[in-house]
Amino acid sequence: MANIFEKMSAITAELQTVGKNLTVGTGSNKYKAVSERDILDAVKPIEAKHGVYSYPISREVLESNLLENEKSYTANGNTTTTKTTTFMTRIKTVYRFVNIEKPDEYIETTTFAEGIDSQDKGSGKAMTYADKYALMKGYKISTGDDPDQTASEELHFKEATPIKSTSTPGKAPQEQTPRDRLIAKLKKLGIDATAYAKEKGLNKDTPSERYTELLTELGNE
Repeated sequence: MANIFEKMSAITAELQTVGKNLTVGTGSNKYKAVSERDILDAVKPIEAKHGVYSYPISREVLESNLLENEKSYTANGNTTTTKTTTFMTRIKTVYRFVNIEKPDEYIETTTFAEGIDSQDKGSGKAMTYADKYALMKGYKISTGDDPDQTASEELHFKEATPIKSTSTPGKAPQEQTPRDRLIAKLKKLGIDATAYAKEKGLNKDTPSERYTELLTELGNE
């Protein structure tokens, strides 16, 4: 009977590259990503073949905020201000890989993820990110992405400046954006932010969801 390490090693060896078939965003903000469905479709039959069952054993909400953003524009001498609301949830997930033939034998990995949505799907997105990256890291799944093959627009990151609160007393201050969080994370890990931005193809039009995805990746390293 193979132990859990032998089984996971066999699954890792058998899994093929999972391509980035999901297109996120539109126009200049568009980028490619690997979908949860593609990961699950690749993993489930091979786990069943080798007798491994994987699932999230626990989740913890680390942060949950309602973010507000105001934008103003002037036309014909009149200034109009619009306000948008975004839900942000950051969670910690412990993901377990179990040997079905010996259920008390298992391996666990911890993932961190953020979900941002203009409605109420932030927590769902965070759970999807966490589970997807647990499988990708646990089985060392390659997406076939080689950033060195494509030149990216150079983008210089600077350390984020704390946002001064303009809120009224009793109102929560504005939270950091996913971009600010990524810059802070890179600094903490000792990673050159400018080189990282060039490698990942980040620019001024990159959507916040892309920064959230990269934060999730870094959280597993």
